[in-house]
Amino acid sequence: MKIKRFKFKKEYYELIKERTDKQAGEFIKGVCAYVYESKPFITKDEYLKGLFVYVKRELDVSEMNSVNGKKGADKLAENKRRNKAIGVIVGSVMVSGSTKKESDKRE
Repeated sequence: MKIKRFKFKKEYYELIKERTDKQAGEFIKGVCAYVYESKPFITKDEYLKGLFVYVKRELDVSEMNSVNGKKGADKLAENKRRNKAIGVIVGSVMVSGSTKKESDKRE
C-alpha cells in the first residue's frame, strides 16, 4: 500500500480493546507494516486474521478513493488551465480569458 498516513478509526479500537496487549500490539504493528511498508499481515491468531481482513478492506477502499479523487482533481485543474489559456468557445464566438469588461474593449 505504502501511504504516508491513515486514520485509525475508533471502531478499530473498539475491536481490539478487549484483546491482550500482545494481540493489540501485534495487530497495530501488522496494520502499520501493511500501510507503510506494503508487508502482508502474518499471524497465527484467527481473531486477528479476521480483524485484519475487515480493516484491510476499509484501508484499500480509502486508498482507492484517494487515488481516484486525485485523478479527478488533476483532470479538473488541467481543464481549467486549458480553458484559461485558450479561452472558452461559446456557440460560434471565441471568448477570451481576459477580465476586461466589454465597455473597456470598445474604447
